[in-house]
Amino acid sequence: MTSRRVLGGVLVGGASRRMGRPKQFIETVAGTLIETVVAALEPEVEEMILLGEGAVPSALADYRRLPDADDCRGPIAGVLSALRSTPDASWVIAACDLPRVNARAVRWLIDQRIPGTTAVFPSIKGYFEPLLAVYEPSARKCLEAAIADGEFSLQVLPAVSEVVKAIPPPGLERCWFNVNEPSDLETVVKESGC
Repeated sequence: MTSRRVLGGVLVGGASRRMGRPKQFIETVAGTLIETVVAALEPEVEEMILLGEGAVPSALADYRRLPDADDCRGPIAGVLSALRSTPDASWVIAACDLPRVNARAVRWLIDQRIPGTTAVFPSIKGYFEPLLAVYEPSARKCLEAAIADGEFSLQVLPAVSEVVKAIPPPGLERCWFNVNEPSDLETVVKESGC
């Protein structure tokens, strides 16, 4: 496991229905949401790859892209695309809407990996977070079986395989806060004083 490559993937293909506009372009004090996520992952992984075909800011135009898997829908399509493209690599996969994420949280997440497990899902208030998580190569088989059964939720993984369910240390839990709708964004804006 220690010799396995660790790649980073940021999902950029969602419809952003609840937000009403593409989340990856939302500006924060640190830049766009997706640039914030890329900046947090990039120092901790061997290569950063954008997962999905959504538009991205020009600053990210030269990053390698992978289209979503076409046999499923939702975030699982980006995760499976990553796992299929490089079957021998581990992946840190994140949503593009995490305004508080930082490299320290990503490093903590990678450090939770245990041989023989399929993934590391942080546990935040009892809920397993699949969209800033580590996916090992063995997760692919479990997710392939799930989509064959018509199940497109990443939450199926802890139920069907060995997943590390790790509770982030104090101060890092906030890194998994995502912005799904305008009220979430208002919370971040008020916090930053902008």
